Amino acid sequence: MQQPIIQLRGITKVYRVGVETIHALRGVDLDIMPNEMVAIMGSSGSGKSTLMNTLGCLDRPTAGEYRLGGNLVSGMGADELAHIRNEEIGFVFQSFELLPRQTALENVELPLLYSPTAGGWRARRVRALEALDRVGLSKRVDHRPNQLSGGQKQRVAIARAILNKPRILMADEPTGNLDSATTAEILALFTRLHREGQTILIVTHEDDVAAHCRRVVRLRDGRILSDLPAEQDPEVGRHVESARALQAAVLAEGAAA
Repeated sequence: MQQPIIQLRGITKVYRVGVETIHALRGVDLDIMPNEMVAIMGSSGSGKSTLMNTLGCLDRPTAGEYRLGGNLVSGMGADELAHIRNEEIGFVFQSFELLPRQTALENVELPLLYSPTAGGWRARRVRALEALDRVGLSKRVDHRPNQLSGGQKQRVAIARAILNKPRILMADEPTGNLDSATTAEILALFTRLHREGQTILIVTHEDDVAAHCRRVVRLRDGRILSDLPAEQDPEVGRHVESARALQAAVLAEGAAA
């Protein structure tokens, strides 16, 4: 029987700001299976950012148990967590987080500088070129961020995120700075990576973006409000048919190019 790649049990996160106590997460239980594509949604203050920071090993829970691939993450030390962030999880951000003076190729190579198994510069370059080719940017390797469109910048960020073949790809509002046409292209890219076996979590507040995922987890006040297939979510479900049609059209256009 297949085991969850992510397993949370009773995860809580409490912040103290002066005399105020903020309960960001309140006993969250969540399983993510390998090769799922899941949207995490919620209004400001719902706990979705805290949840993603916890899943991405950027923050420690106050209490509860987090297992990644069966390994207990919540008890790991700083070096072990740094290894997971570099090798096991790929991050994609709304603002791209590219170094402005570095080329696309150099930006993608960055995670390999901290990997003990990356090999020499030739091996790093080959892997970075392969990642850029996977996202359709093999002809833009020498371009700097100011020479790229918003969609191309996000493709560079995705190439960097998948470079080490992470178990999980986490994207935080990855289309927030993109127009509708470019958003469709980036979501189609995520869909293709998902079809190739990648586990993907997308934080978004947009129902039409979440409709490209297969499952929608909604948070409110630090608790899971609902956890449904996308087509069964009352808000997202209305967009699923058009999202799937758009995915098919963009993917077909890319295959024909």
